[in-house]
Amino acid sequence: MSAEVQSQFYLFFLAVFWGIGMCLAYDGLRILRNLIRHSLFWINAEDLLYWAVMTAVLFYLLFTYNRGEIRSFTIAGILTGSLFYLKTISPVYISLLSRALSPFFRLFRKIRQILRKFRQNSGDRY
Repeated sequence: MSAEVQSQFYLFFLAVFWGIGMCLAYDGLRILRNLIRHSLFWINAEDLLYWAVMTAVLFYLLFTYNRGEIRSFTIAGILTGSLFYLKTISPVYISLLSRALSPFFRLFRKIRQILRKFRQNSGDRY
């Protein structure tokens, strides 16, 4: 196999892993949104930041490994990785991580409620 074909093969598999990583990062946002309620403004701001970061990462990937050329196999690799992740790993990841983090967020909410009550009660004295 020629060096050019090997580098393109490597880039395809790298794109598959970038697709998985992109979906993994977005699932992190989805879990955060499930545990902490967000307004529409913050959801849009998070999405905008997510896509800006993903654009920079993909630009870096393409620029570093393919001299900035967009090739169909790179896009196919990202889509393949994304679909693989969404169909196999995503439901399990979201379920397990949400369950694992839920007690911590409940504890955090209770502590916030106690602090609010304490502030309200201490503010009534003055």
